[in-house]
Amino acid sequence: MDGDDDFGAELAASLDPDSWVWLPGVDYAAGWRVARRTADELNELLALCGVDCSALRAIADTDAQGKPMVRLEGGAEGWLSLEGLLCLAAKAHLKSG
Repeated sequence: MDGDDDFGAELAASLDPDSWVWLPGVDYAAGWRVARRTADELNELLALCGVDCSALRAIADTDAQGKPMVRLEGGAEGWLSLEGLLCLAAKAHLKSG
């Protein structure tokens, strides 16, 4: 055990059927293809900014209605890299505005 006594409760709370139940007649593949293109583009941009895909990566997904969704997953190192990039972008935006 990792000392997290509430792990089971957190896991149960995260099992929202609307986020994982597939509905008949919904074209999940079409939504996933759109999300995949977007995730690939984001991963390329992150790589150009020096963020390794093992630290932070975009993952294609769909919601319960088949709409494209892109999730970002990564460890602390990746999130800190993204934070640094967003701070740089915010400063550049403030200077230009």
